[in-house]
Amino acid sequence: MRRWLERLRRKRLVLLGAGVGLALAAWLLSSLLTPLPDPWLEALHKRGYPASAAELDAWYVAVPPAENVALFYTNAFSSLSNSSGPITNLMIKSWLPPIGQGLSAEDRNELQAVLADKAHALRLLHSAPSSGRSRYPINLQDGPATLVPHLYKIKQGVSLLSAEGLLHATDGNAEGATRAFLAAGRLADSVSEEPLIISQLVRYAAWAILLPRLERALSLTPFTDDQLASLQMLIAEAERPRAAARGWAGDQAIHLSLYTDRKMLREALRTTGSSRSKAGNWLVLAGVGLFRASGFMEKDRAYFCEQMGRGQAAFELPYPARFAACEQLANLTNVPNRLFFFSKVLLPAVGNYHLRDADHVALVRVAVTALAIERFRLAHTNALPDSLEQLSPSCCRAVPSDPYNGKPLRYKIHGASYAVYSVGSDGQDDGGVTWATTYAKIPQDIAFVVKH
Repeated sequence: MRRWLERLRRKRLVLLGAGVGLALAAWLLSSLLTPLPDPWLEALHKRGYPASAAELDAWYVAVPPAENVALFYTNAFSSLSNSSGPITNLMIKSWLPPIGQGLSAEDRNELQAVLADKAHALRLLHSAPSSGRSRYPINLQDGPATLVPHLYKIKQGVSLLSAEGLLHATDGNAEGATRAFLAAGRLADSVSEEPLIISQLVRYAAWAILLPRLERALSLTPFTDDQLASLQMLIAEAERPRAAARGWAGDQAIHLSLYTDRKMLREALRTTGSSRSKAGNWLVLAGVGLFRASGFMEKDRAYFCEQMGRGQAAFELPYPARFAACEQLANLTNVPNRLFFFSKVLLPAVGNYHLRDADHVALVRVAVTALAIERFRLAHTNALPDSLEQLSPSCCRAVPSDPYNGKPLRYKIHGASYAVYSVGSDGQDDGGVTWATTYAKIPQDIAFVVKH
């Protein structure tokens, strides 16, 4: 009996030991499989931003087809692609006539031929709803391989519509010009919610095509107050204070995926290294594996997150604090450690983004102010205001400030003509314009000029 009890006790001890061992093994396995808390990702999530390409795709909220204005535009883009005749020259600023002069007879005839060739595409672009949300059919889960063919088409469409507006203004048709410029502005901003830096840069470029043409149109034919007010409202909305931060957040999420998603990294290396042999690609991947095993990848990632996080916080600020904060960021091209290979490649790609954003805001603000001046002029028998303060509140709720320094925009009168301008990124007042030059020859200040 005693021997039997001894055996039973030993079995219990063995079973207990086995149970403890299994529990310990399960705990160790769970610890190995459960990712450690990541302060960078937790900070991003806390601020409402995505931290991977998959999260980014979900963050860019889907739009029901019935409400999606982008679907109207993609239909027009298809028609634009199928029609013949180049429109590339319409994207070049040098194509524009000097301010105060209409299109030459030769340019007018050529433009009429282009517009006639693109008539069906123009009708489709004009038919897009004036309100509604927009999301182009892109798959952001593809990360760096995400296809964005609509971006070039947006620039083409804006070029076409704004050229049509300039032609109408040359012919004295202010109503037709207003419709064309409004359609061009809505198309330019159809990508304002797209969370990619390249998308925001294309949006800035589209407005940089549109506004110089509107600048010339205002000098060619009189517009009514209603027409000016509708243009003023649309252009004011083009500032989109949150758009730059969305673009930054999108690139940040995609680039973070490259540090952790081996499949996405392989695809990115394959795409960028198409000229390498298959053996060369495998050597690069082996080098990345060694880089990860050495611990340098995690240090690289920490540096990348720190710099991108500072940029994200800067883009959340209003102007002029945004510009000042972005200027205070470390030079993103000067990565402190030569072994931070990813940061050395990824960070310079976003280095000048804040300058393009500030230029866009400045151009929008001077254009909005010029439209307010035109409304003032209509209400005061063609008299110009002595100062911009006279515009508020009848012609605008408040006079915009210079995004670069927060000071009032500059305003100069020359007879019946005037210029509204920002000092630009160098902070120097270069006089806005010299009256013998054209818009394209003024590199320092960002100006909007109207000549009557």
